[in-house]
Amino acid sequence: MFTSLFLISLLAACQTVTGSKILGSDLARADARLSALPATLIAGFTTAPGSSRVFKATEIQRLARANGLDLANPPELCFTIPLRQPDAAEVRAAVQRSLPAGASLEVVEMASTPVPPGELHFPVGNLEPPSAGSAGVQLWRGYVGYAENRKAPFWVRVRVAVTFTAVVATSDLEPGQTISAASVHLEARTGLINREQVVTRVEDVVGRAARRILHAGSVIPATALADAPAVRRGDTVTVEVRSGEARVHFDAIAEAAARAGDLVELRNPSTGKTFRARLESPSSAVIQLVTSPKL
Repeated sequence: MFTSLFLISLLAACQTVTGSKILGSDLARADARLSALPATLIAGFTTAPGSSRVFKATEIQRLARANGLDLANPPELCFTIPLRQPDAAEVRAAVQRSLPAGASLEVVEMASTPVPPGELHFPVGNLEPPSAGSAGVQLWRGYVGYAENRKAPFWVRVRVAVTFTAVVATSDLEPGQTISAASVHLEARTGLINREQVVTRVEDVVGRAARRILHAGSVIPATALADAPAVRRGDTVTVEVRSGEARVHFDAIAEAAARAGDLVELRNPSTGKTFRARLESPSSAVIQLVTSPKL
């Protein structure tokens, strides 16, 4: 108990700072006799918020002499990054900044851990899905930014609902399947906030391919889409072999899906042998043979 009271008393006597460095201007604020020190002089670095950085009298004396000051009876100085408890209004405003306009929000619980002065942030990517039986309550891990680039964790439990418009699959889409206009539609939804960016225009989906299985009724995230392959396994491709000015053409069968510009695995139907060629379009590929220079 005595130790706790002593620590509280010590911190109360400390000068408060908000940055990661303790500067000459901070020392001068603590003792006017040090005002001749360069304001930007880095005297030391702060410790964790709520703890103190104490400069012994001998340290102050060294700093003073190094900067041309003759200081009698140097003081012992203490600096700390203070702690505070964010109030409900501040927390709610910070969470609301990360939500789309019109979203409903209920802050169910928030951390009781004190944090340093600074702005609260709640990145959408840190919002965890609700667990079973939680009645829609989600844990949102945020932080307070302080001392230039430091972060102190702070969490809330919230219940949120957003209204949004998104492209929705009307039937199951398999990985690699090219998406047709008949397999998607635009739909207004109300529900949990999406951690991934969802597609909001049908034209941005049609003709592209699913990267993973997308079930009927699910919204389509932008990350679940890829450009559709130019050829698929079994397609016929005209191969052009180039060697100097000479050109040879023949048809081959694609052994795998590929996009324009890819090296595609092909099979010569006459010999059964497989080879690779650069796909130039959905129906053509090129093999460029290296010719020896003429002497």
